[in-house]
Amino acid sequence: MASKSNCVLLLAAVLVSIFAAVAAIGNEDCTPWMSTLITPLPSCRDYVEQQACRIETPGSPYLAKQQCCGELANIPQQCRCQALRYFMGPKSRPDQSGLMELPGCPREVQMDFVRILVTPGYCNLTTVHNTPYCLAMEESQWS
Repeated sequence: MASKSNCVLLLAAVLVSIFAAVAAIGNEDCTPWMSTLITPLPSCRDYVEQQACRIETPGSPYLAKQQCCGELANIPQQCRCQALRYFMGPKSRPDQSGLMELPGCPREVQMDFVRILVTPGYCNLTTVHNTPYCLAMEESQWS
């Protein structure tokens, strides 16, 4: 039977390993990945238009969701929230966005939907926060 001090040391070693792994994941630089996006998340644009704007786009809503979630799943976990922010684009520069101002469907309505794409009711993908949620999705909170 292991002594109490050996158990404490083993527990400490396991915790240090976990914290080191989490720190390594959180420190991945998303900049090189983000710079390769020409049209950010093109399948998600169709899905957002279908769901937020009730605009019919080619293909079924189910297929649009699957393609959008697939695009998001291909993005490293720690970069997903940043990718969604990039997709939404700054309000001051709509030309740098994956979203378009549409008649009867302003970008704000679309942005509200984009904010929930990773949540359990939609793509259910973990993010940098190790949950299926992105924090600080308001433009004023972007760093």
